[in-house]
Amino acid sequence: MATVNEEIRDQLLAHQVELIRFGKGMSTRIVRLLDKAEPELRAVIRARLDRIAHLGYDPGPATTARMIRTSKLIAEISKPTFKDINKLVRDELVGLAVGETQFIAGVFEDALPVLFTSVLPTARELRGIVFARPFENRILRDWLATYRIGDQRRMMDEIRQVLVFGETPTQIGQRIFGTRALGGTDGTREITRRGAQTLASTSISAISNATRQEYYKKNRRIVRREVYTATLDSRTTPICSSLDGEIFPVGEGSIPPLHINCRSIRVPVIDGRKLGTRPSVAATSRQLAGLSGPERRRALDRLVGRVPAETSYQTWLGQQAVGFQNEVLGPTRGILFRKGEIDLPGFVDVSGRRHTLRELYDLDPARFQRAGVPAPPL
Repeated sequence: MATVNEEIRDQLLAHQVELIRFGKGMSTRIVRLLDKAEPELRAVIRARLDRIAHLGYDPGPATTARMIRTSKLIAEISKPTFKDINKLVRDELVGLAVGETQFIAGVFEDALPVLFTSVLPTARELRGIVFARPFENRILRDWLATYRIGDQRRMMDEIRQVLVFGETPTQIGQRIFGTRALGGTDGTREITRRGAQTLASTSISAISNATRQEYYKKNRRIVRREVYTATLDSRTTPICSSLDGEIFPVGEGSIPPLHINCRSIRVPVIDGRKLGTRPSVAATSRQLAGLSGPERRRALDRLVGRVPAETSYQTWLGQQAVGFQNEVLGPTRGILFRKGEIDLPGFVDVSGRRHTLRELYDLDPARFQRAGVPAPPL
């Protein structure tokens, strides 16, 4: 039977999968907003480039002025899109902060062997976490501004190639928006699309960790320490792997995210000796019946347990239900994982990119055969 600390750790690890999914959903909605405005942006840029080409290029002030006007026009066209993106991100993160507070309070109240009423952060404190607390040395407003400015700068950098290399408007358009054959993935604007995932995952990690920190601080009477847990996937960075298992006082030390796309968390450690004489819940009333004073404290200490033993994500995932494993890995990878043919690091390359099933098969077809998995299509 899992102790309280182990149960809380397991619930937080499982919840990270939901947060990763939430981040992917948010980034998908950001990309949809970008794509919705792209036809108008493409048309305007093409018209401006055609005009610049028609008037001729020169290194003098006339062409410089045209470039400045083009830059301002791009910014004006992009403004409504990034206003919608800003609203989407802000609304989602405020909702996340509220939801994370309710989640962690529910985890504590369900797991503890005594009746416990959480002290929750106020709405004002939660908004402060979202809007005023920096992550990766920038507050949310600056993250969103950098995202917008980066997109516009990359487009203008490509347009300036007209002056440097004399490329045609069609060539410049392809450099910005990509080719139809590759679905636009070969254009520089793909960087903006990929950046949506970075923005989403890093901000969600920051807000969820910061919200829990605020909750732990307000309930410090039973939470005094946290364990740094950097076991969310096989791409753990050196800085996070070096901290894995380290114990810190609440609110002190290294608090995720420590880098872009950081998915590490800090797991709270409940002190059973601090639960005192609170009445037990129904599930543990028999275990605590008739106990008082030191005996009760020792019994609570046993139920709560010590600091959770270090458990790699691979070990933890192997202990979960088949359905959960398939949800995390996918059905085919789930079979290969359960059969012991491929461990978690084996599913990604040295850069951290996840191998396709075909790539995994080509690396070693025998693993698929031993697991009874058919060869993926070419």
